[in-house]
Parts: sequence; structure tokens; C-alpha cells
Amino acid sequence: MTKQELIPLLNSTLATASLIAFFALIILAASIFYYEKKGKTPAFFSFIKNNFFLIGTLSSLGSIFITLFYSDYLGFLPCGLCWFQRVFSYPLFFIFLIAWRKKDFGVTVYIKTLSVVGFIVALYHEYLQLGYNPLIPCPAIASTVDCAKPTFIEYGFVTFPFMSMVLFMFFFILSLLVEKLSRKGE
Repeated sequence: MTKQELIPLLNSTLATASLIAFFALIILAASIFYYEKKGKTPAFFSFIKNNFFLIGTLSSLGSIFITLFYSDYLGFLPCGLCWFQRVFSYPLFFIFLIAWRKKDFGVTVYIKTLSVVGFIVALYHEYLQLGYNPLIPCPAIASTVDCAKPTFIEYGFVTFPFMSMVLFMFFFILSLLVEKLSRKGE
């Protein structure tokens, strides 16, 4: 399969996976608050906490691989806002990896902080790519890509920034759940 044949398949697959993940995250977030009010902890939550570091490490490594695959192998140059999202995403791999080694659940505050800031950058980037007027100038220079020009759009709104937002939501909700379970002593 050539690069040109791979791109539409990869775009479609990642867009569909992002949509599924988005709805799954909404359900997970709602269930966290539902079960917190009930005072119960589903076995699934314990599974997530027990595998928190593995899930986080593999997810962040996957995001690094995908972004570098698109830019370095497929030739899609990242814009200025894409670079900012990478600044908040890439360190998560090392945070998860080191915390896994130390079994340190206290890293959730760092993960949530990077996720919130990365989410805000991605949300603004999505806003631009859907055609809205810029609130602040794109940090692009003459040799980079325009932030408002989407690489692709699937389903009318799924772009790279949307996928980035879902990833940051995932890390935030995962950390929130683990933090709540740790406070309960579970």
C-alpha cells in the first residue's frame, strides 16, 4: 500500500476511533459521578486504577507514534498550535513511565494540569479549523503550516485538534478516576 492509499484509510480509522473514544469518555465521566453518589465502586474502575500506568504509558506512546508518523513519514508538517499540543502531550509518556516505576499515583495532578492546558490549545485549534475567526494570531512562521487549515476533516468536525482534545480528555478523566479511588483508599 502506498502512502497516498494509506492516508484516507488512516484518517478515517483514527476519526472513527476518536468519535468512539469521545462517547466512551462521556459515559465513563458520567459513571464516575453516578457511582460516587451511590457510594459503590464498579470492578471496572478498579481495573483502570490497577492498570493506570500501563494504559497511560501505552496511550501516550501511541499518540507520539501517530503524530510523528504523520509528520515524519507521511509528510504532514505540523502547524504552530500542533507543536504546542505536542509540548503538552509528549511529556505525559515520561511522567507515566517514571510514575509506573515508582508506583506513584501522586502524578495525577501533573497529568491533569498538562491535559487541561493541552485541551484548551486543542479546543482553540479546533475552533480555528472549523472556520471561525482567530482570537489570537496563529504562531506560524513563514516555513510552517497555517493553523486554520485542516489536514483533513471527517464527519464534518473531526480533525487532528479534535483527536488531540479526546486524548487530553482521556488522560484527565483517567487521572480524575484514579485520584478519586486513591482518596477512598481503593
